[in-house]
Amino acid sequence: MEHYLVVLSVTGLAVISPGADFAMVSRNSCLHGRRAGVLSALGIAVSCWVHVGYALFLLAGARAVVPGLLLYVRIAGALYLAHVGLRNMRAGPALEDGGAGDRVLSGARSFASGFLTNVLNPKTALFVVSLYTQVIGPGSTLGQALVCGAMISLLHLLWFALVACALSHDVARAWVLGHAGLFNRVIGGVLLAVAVALLVTI
Repeated sequence: MEHYLVVLSVTGLAVISPGADFAMVSRNSCLHGRRAGVLSALGIAVSCWVHVGYALFLLAGARAVVPGLLLYVRIAGALYLAHVGLRNMRAGPALEDGGAGDRVLSGARSFASGFLTNVLNPKTALFVVSLYTQVIGPGSTLGQALVCGAMISLLHLLWFALVACALSHDVARAWVLGHAGLFNRVIGGVLLAVAVALLVTI
C-alpha cells in the first residue's frame, strides 16, 4: 500500500508540472473546443501505457541491445517537440470550429496529438522508467506493477481532462480565438524552449 501512495503523490506532482503535454492540451482546448481537449487528454493517458510497457517488459533487454536507448528517446522526443513548436509558431491565426475544415481537429487527430506528444515526451519516459526502477522495483508482482500503471494513466487523464474543460470555457475560448496568432506563437515558443532545454542537457 505504501508504494501505491508514493506512486500517486509523485505522479500527481509530475502531471501538474507544466510541459509539452500541458501546452498541447491548452492549445487544442482553447482553439478547437472541449471535445478536442478531452480526446487529447485521452491520447495522453493511453500513451502512458507505452511507457509502462517498455519499463516493465522491454527496458532491460532493449538496453542490452541498444545501450544508448534512453538517450535516443530523449533526442527523438526533443526533435518532435521542436517540430510541433515551430509548426505552431508558423500557423498564424487559428480558426474556430466552424471554420475551414482543414484547420479543425478531428477526433482522431485530437487523440493522436495527445498520444504522440506524450509518447515522444522524454520527461514522461524518464519519469515512468525511474518510477518503475526506483519506487515500484523488481520485487513487485506483475499485478502490482499494472495497478501502478493504471494509476499513472488515470491521473494523466483526470488532470488533462480538467485542464481541457477549464480552458474550453466560452470566456477562455473567446479570448484565445481573438488572439489566436499570439497564442500559437506563445505555445510554439514554450514547446521549442522545452525541446532546446532537453537537447542542451543531454
